[in-house]
Amino acid sequence: MSRENQILTVSGYEAPKANIAKRWRELQGSNNWEGLLSPLDLDLRREILRYGDFVQVTGDSFPWEKKSPHPWACPFKKSALLKNVGQAETGYEVTRYLYSHLHGFKDEIQEVNWIGYVGIAVDPEEIERLGRRDIIVVWRGTTTDIEWQQDCLFPQIQPTSVNGKPVPKDVRVSRGFWGAFADFDPQKSVFGINGSAGKQMTEEVKRLIRQYAAEELSITCLGHSLGGALATCCAYQIAEDSINQTPSGTTIPVTAFTFASPRVGNIAFRERFKTLGVKVEQTVKKTKISDVLGLLVNKLGDLILPDDYAHVGLTLALDFTKSSYLKQPGKLTDLNSVENLGKLININDAENLGKYHNLGGYVHLVNGIFGGGKGGLDKPFKPVVIRDLAPVNKHDDLLAEPYAKNVPANWWTVQLRSGLKQNKDGFWLFPDVHGDTTKPNPDFD
Repeated sequence: MSRENQILTVSGYEAPKANIAKRWRELQGSNNWEGLLSPLDLDLRREILRYGDFVQVTGDSFPWEKKSPHPWACPFKKSALLKNVGQAETGYEVTRYLYSHLHGFKDEIQEVNWIGYVGIAVDPEEIERLGRRDIIVVWRGTTTDIEWQQDCLFPQIQPTSVNGKPVPKDVRVSRGFWGAFADFDPQKSVFGINGSAGKQMTEEVKRLIRQYAAEELSITCLGHSLGGALATCCAYQIAEDSINQTPSGTTIPVTAFTFASPRVGNIAFRERFKTLGVKVEQTVKKTKISDVLGLLVNKLGDLILPDDYAHVGLTLALDFTKSSYLKQPGKLTDLNSVENLGKLININDAENLGKYHNLGGYVHLVNGIFGGGKGGLDKPFKPVVIRDLAPVNKHDDLLAEPYAKNVPANWWTVQLRSGLKQNKDGFWLFPDVHGDTTKPNPDFD
């Protein structure tokens, strides 16, 4: 297969990176992305793609192989995480892993799973290009059975503050999503970690802010699906508890980019984001949320979620039927009505709906859409930035021919889920799990 079938050729396409030092605040939402969505601004497109790749890291590094010794863990050391999933040249380093305590349909905690990571820009050239030192908090999408149960806990509760600060009583969030973020059982903790995923996150973000308080900083919360909901909870918690305050009193801008995120809370929750933004005094320092949503998943959510849930922030709509690079179903069920949703019995339709909740597909679509705004989805789909197409098939069978000729379906999933590695003596073993420890692995190191 020629390279142009697998990699968008250099000729006629834009480079994946450019210097954004002078406009990074605008790209992070300081002006609510006014004038940047229709057409989609090139630098904003690049940033969404770049952040999407950071989210992809979480899906690429959580095998959930039940027959392994540690099915709930990430198999890579923090220092090697980005390298092991093909993201070694990002200019960032991972500083902490995050673990979620999940109870599913039961009252007690059933699993404690690796749910994401905190990272920070460390390469001087990347920091100069970005115009600041960027802190990222990245959350994983749903994988395990218990996590799917957690997603279905729709009843709303009042969120809690890690710092004991009162939260407006009318603000309500999903019990399942907030539980994955805020629940903790000390009897089920791993690696001796104390506190919920939210508490682990706030401790690390505070530490990084103290360490780099003299520099220009940003905080970016990222996630796909369940991870998008957790990224929304994360951004809310950081702003609500004023975690984004430096010791000198400077307010650090907080932005969330989420992919196919479900709605997390009620209208009061959405309005609270606006209030927190206004409270920051300077417009360039408002807390902003950007939802990058798959059009069909969005429609499905409109039908199955209670009426008292509301989207937070702006929406950039995507439509997989516009891209000739992706496989298309023969006939797609119309999801505009509950009646038609009830007719969704064709297994091909059901499978296609599932595969198009694929992060690789969403990121691909961002690269070719015209942009948001009226009629944006009616514009021709044309990839803009040079990108490898192979990641689209990492966890599914999504690429159309001829692009999939030498890109097998689920190629990353098969490689990762086997998990076995050959040690220095030639034996194939599951490697020891690497959490936040730096203990060497005598079998492999």
